Amino acid sequence: MSQPLQLFNLQRIDTQLDNIRARLKAIENALNDDSLLLKTQEEADLTESNYQTAKKALKKAEEEVQAQQSKIDQNQKILYSGSVKNPKELEDLQSEAEALARYLTVLEDRQLEKMVAFEEAEALHQASQEELDQIKIQIEEERTELTEEKKTLLEEVNKLESEREQSVTMIEFDNLSNYSALRETRLGVAVAEVTDKTCTACGAALSASLAQAARSPNKISHCESCGRILYSK
Repeated sequence: MSQPLQLFNLQRIDTQLDNIRARLKAIENALNDDSLLLKTQEEADLTESNYQTAKKALKKAEEEVQAQQSKIDQNQKILYSGSVKNPKELEDLQSEAEALARYLTVLEDRQLEKMVAFEEAEALHQASQEELDQIKIQIEEERTELTEEKKTLLEEVNKLESEREQSVTMIEFDNLSNYSALRETRLGVAVAEVTDKTCTACGAALSASLAQAARSPNKISHCESCGRILYSK
């Protein structure tokens, strides 16, 4: 088998390996990326905190209404018990009853506000918890798929590396060194196939003599534009 063809086959293997390794790196990054979960968890924790705060505020408002109602009940019990005979004391009790009733209205309005705030906080808390649960399920499913893909790709890497080892043994040392150097300087592509007298790597048109030389099974030709090794069927 000609050296240009051997180098072209090696390029094919290395390109596949490059693509797979890039994908493996992306998979590893995805598996280690907890940003979405952390963000969703933070939002859930915030709504949980707001919910607990609203719950305590509502309980306090309810207790204040109950305490005020107890004061009113006590006032009414004394007022209508008949135990107070003095007109001035009765008048004071009646004034107190009116003041207590007015303040009860204020407290009940506050309780209503706290109830509305609590219901809103509760709804947001429930929604955020549901979203967190969904995100956890989604992440677990994605990680399972990525882990399976990673396993398959690693098997493919082992197969290609074995092919590469066999391919390298059939390439002359100087040609292999030239190939490796070009891989480093030409974005991983050291060999370019010739199609219609054109270098498919850089798009440069080749002279008739260079296009003909690229067909030689023994001679290594280079694109005059990009310097890559040329291969022609």
